[in-house]
Amino acid sequence: MKLKRSVKFIIPAVVVILIVVAVVVHALPKKKQTNSADAAGNTAGNLMNGGLFCEYNNKIYFANPYDHNYLYVMDSDCSNARMLNSDSVASLNIYNDKIYYVKNNFSKEMIGTILRGQLFGIYQTDLEGQNSTMLYNHLTGSVSLCGNYLYYQHYESDVGITLHRMDIDGENDKLVSNTPYNPSCVSEGKIYFSNTDKKNVISTLDPKDDSISLYYDANSYLPDSEGNYVYYIDISKGYSLVRVNKNTKTVELLYGKENCKVINYNLYGSKIFFQLEGDDNPGLYRMNADGTQVEYIASGDLTNIHCTSQYTFFQYFDNQGVLYRVPTMGAISYPEEIRIQKES
Repeated sequence: MKLKRSVKFIIPAVVVILIVVAVVVHALPKKKQTNSADAAGNTAGNLMNGGLFCEYNNKIYFANPYDHNYLYVMDSDCSNARMLNSDSVASLNIYNDKIYYVKNNFSKEMIGTILRGQLFGIYQTDLEGQNSTMLYNHLTGSVSLCGNYLYYQHYESDVGITLHRMDIDGENDKLVSNTPYNPSCVSEGKIYFSNTDKKNVISTLDPKDDSISLYYDANSYLPDSEGNYVYYIDISKGYSLVRVNKNTKTVELLYGKENCKVINYNLYGSKIFFQLEGDDNPGLYRMNADGTQVEYIASGDLTNIHCTSQYTFFQYFDNQGVLYRVPTMGAISYPEEIRIQKES
């Protein structure tokens, strides 16, 4: 009988201990999710074009122009499109199965206005568009994931646009610079940008301490660091598209003609899609990354050039409710209008 009585006392004691341990474990601070130091959330070319498309794990996450720019996903071949949530999105970044975006109050009336009408801050959601968290609630411009930080253009009516950063969970927001540098190009753990404080020289920002260093002395626009080169539009050379070798600092002219300007481009792998403005057949072109094999694609005033592994998408400036695509690699074809079924 004494043994049985002891067992009866021991069992409740064990239960109490287990409950206490569970409570303590639950109360312990949760370990933050961390990214690799060189993590980037999208290609520089896509982010420089608004970040409306982002390819991740053979899926394309995108702002559907046929449905208020709501967040959609489809396979890389553009099949099986479906809506994830009813947020109008821009500046899409994806890493470690997390989607980061600017919630955009998109409307045709807002095209051309400051920050394109992006008024509702920065959000994080999962790959199904669920469990959304608001990280920042203010007027926001371009956003780019760099390692464990989100760098973004912050707007205040009395200050203007500045560059801020915060942790990927929205904590520790801080001012980086009073100058609104474009954070779109993340490469090898640093941000490459045209330094408007220094006559548009190419500079880098190191997220370890937010220090800014001169990379290359050029009158640049939209620099993109890929592989052994930094590509950029050279303003001093009539808006020619050039690249500088990272090792030798030798500059190569990729495309430039008199009375013509390259005003936008998107580099993807071995191909560059670029928009030409001027007298010589303006429109959208494609060429190899070394400047060879220039191919004409479409005429007109284009915008929102986004590249994925199979297709490159674009829109016309005066009709951004229609989406077109051409193959990113291989033989070029006539632009195809692609319609994404709107979900009811």
